[in-house]
Amino acid sequence: MLGRPASLPAAAVLLTAGLLVASLLAASLCSVAAAQPTATITGRVEDMRSGSSLPGAHVFISESMIGTTTDSTGHFRLRGVPVGSKRLVVSMLGYEPKRINLFLRPDTTASMSFALAPTVIQGEEVVVEGERDEDWYDDLRTFKRLFIGTSDLAEGCTLLNPKVLRFDSSWWKGLEAQATAPLRVRNDALGYRLHYALEEFDQSGTVVKWDGDPHFEEMVPADSAEAARWQARRREAYRGSLRHFLRALLHDRVTAEGFRMQLLPRARAFRDIRRADRFPVSRDDLIVGRTDSTYVMRFRGRLEVTYRREAETRGFVRWSRQHRRTRAVQRSWIELNDPPITIDRYGEIVEPYGATVFGYFAYEQRISGLLPRSYRPRNDRPPTAWE
Repeated sequence: MLGRPASLPAAAVLLTAGLLVASLLAASLCSVAAAQPTATITGRVEDMRSGSSLPGAHVFISESMIGTTTDSTGHFRLRGVPVGSKRLVVSMLGYEPKRINLFLRPDTTASMSFALAPTVIQGEEVVVEGERDEDWYDDLRTFKRLFIGTSDLAEGCTLLNPKVLRFDSSWWKGLEAQATAPLRVRNDALGYRLHYALEEFDQSGTVVKWDGDPHFEEMVPADSAEAARWQARRREAYRGSLRHFLRALLHDRVTAEGFRMQLLPRARAFRDIRRADRFPVSRDDLIVGRTDSTYVMRFRGRLEVTYRREAETRGFVRWSRQHRRTRAVQRSWIELNDPPITIDRYGEIVEPYGATVFGYFAYEQRISGLLPRSYRPRNDRPPTAWE
């Protein structure tokens, strides 16, 4: 879906995947391919200890708008699931969530069962008050700044159930966070409600990483003006983003989409990255396609990505703690943590913490700017294979 950003100087974001990484939007708000191949998922959810059914469990495809709840007998059915690689998540308050990676083929039905293990805390309001002292609120402010972000989009985001969070922080270790229930976020800037099953959150120094699985619910606009505003903000969030760049790379449209890329093979040798040697690089130097419609990316050093169609914002300059004017272009860097890594046809990195991003990507790669996996603006080229 997705470890992401930091709000610290020279901040880096360790990218993760919710495999990684979401689905249909209303046709009025984005364009989707017609007649997509789909599959069906059915199953049952039960208590691991008693074997009794669990009605009301939340079952969804990670980073999508496809989800449901189990019926009175613990059964569920998901129809119309786009085929290909997917992560299925099952969660319920008071139980440890379950995640399973699937590869769905057209016109098939996958059947499975899940046994959830009870957690120690059985309800989100069962909390020791001592945990919510002044330090807890300080940690919450830090968490929201790192997880939700500090951009204009972040101002429209509200964390609805912060009290499910538990923090462990120190000046030498940084901040770790756990959630006793899925986080609920309302994004009034983009028009989504998110149900986010947080698996891990860790900030150490200038590096922040997290992993988890979001489920999107599209909000109903109050009128046509609000619908148009959401559509415009979603396009803005997409343009120049890491996903936009990777999709452009897959389709060999880097220049056409407004990007420029250069390889810095010895970036780590320079304290000031501006002094590092830069070399032109092409799509074929970076990625190779595979028969399963994914791509392998491999390079040494850092890949510098410049988006030439939008300028830096003042918010980014403040976030990076630089005392200068905004620049006419947005500049980011990508470093592979354990190459090679895999990129799916949606432009998402599959491996958890497969890459670290710096610069503008790190600033924007936040929950406040998160879009469903299959989102693309009108006229954007569709994925190369199954949706």
